[in-house]
Amino acid sequence: MWRRLAGLLLAFAASTAALWLLSARLSAGQARRPLRFPSDLEELRELAEALRDYERQHRGAALALFCAAYLYKQSFAIPGSSLLNVLAGALFGPWTGLVLCSALTSVGATFCYLLSGAFGKQFVIYYFPDKVALLQRKVLHHIISSVCRQEPFCHKSPLWMPFSPGTRC
Repeated sequence: MWRRLAGLLLAFAASTAALWLLSARLSAGQARRPLRFPSDLEELRELAEALRDYERQHRGAALALFCAAYLYKQSFAIPGSSLLNVLAGALFGPWTGLVLCSALTSVGATFCYLLSGAFGKQFVIYYFPDKVALLQRKVLHHIISSVCRQEPFCHKSPLWMPFSPGTRC
């Protein structure tokens, strides 16, 4: 179990280092102030102004940094990606930002799911066995009741029309 924790910490440290290296490269070309995730709208405005000029000159580097930062927040379930959605619209335009954020949200959620399956499942089962058992019973009950409801009420009624008129048994 401790190997899994070490693996998760290693993945987090490697992702943090990669993101830091990308942002350090951008900071070297910018006003030499450190880049950080915005926590309110004022910081978002300042960050958008600082990145707008850089984005015009180095679109690929700015896009790579934005994608890395967005995936970092989504993959490790760090709150605050909604401000990055607004930043994407400010930097890349509303439609490009929308498509970009939609794709990055999907990929980041997939990474989060894979990370939690690979590293978190055993911890949750070990530390919360009663809650896991309760949740499993509820899910099983829901699945069984859903399957039972989808059976036709009689031989005349198709599955998609169980309550249609004239289908009395």
